[in-house]
Amino acid sequence: MKKRFGMNKKLIAIISVIIILCGAVAGLWYNRQHSVEQPKTPSTNVSDAAKFKSEYPRVAANNRFVYASDKEILDIFDNGSGVIFLGFPQCPWCQHLSEHVDRAARAEGVDKIYYLNIRDARASNNEVYQKLVKKLEPYLEKDKNGNPRIFVPDVSIVKNGKIIGRYKEESTGDDNITPDKYWTNERIERTLSQLCGFMSQLK
Repeated sequence: MKKRFGMNKKLIAIISVIIILCGAVAGLWYNRQHSVEQPKTPSTNVSDAAKFKSEYPRVAANNRFVYASDKEILDIFDNGSGVIFLGFPQCPWCQHLSEHVDRAARAEGVDKIYYLNIRDARASNNEVYQKLVKKLEPYLEKDKNGNPRIFVPDVSIVKNGKIIGRYKEESTGDDNITPDKYWTNERIERTLSQLCGFMSQLK
């Protein structure tokens, strides 16, 4: 009887070990399956073109806009080359012009349009904005206090640190004209021709 009882204890111990091992294997299998089946977290790395289109819906999906830092913009004005677009999404004139600048860039094979949102910098008149004003001062209009001001959209084409072209809005004599009314087919064609002419010099 004692022998049988001892064998039963040994059998129970073996069965217990087997059950524990099976449980461990099952747990590992479940965890592996769970991690495989779990949906991947979407990447937060959205391309500049996609991000820009989300802010400026009029541009093409394959637009050439890239988000530049303050330093990158100032460096281009100092000794670099490229197309610089200063503006912000809340500006309806920026919304319209962005489309035409992008079309010209793609037509001329320009890879990048360097974009900087200057809304906060201009509002606070911070150091970056003051440096930009100094770079652009010969081309800027004055505000009501007689100070040079960057009115947006502001587009410069720069080659080796020299401004070789600037977008300039045509005078209409109507201070209340809206972008929708301003941008006639004729004006669009003239603007594209002008911008393409400037950008072709970057080649």
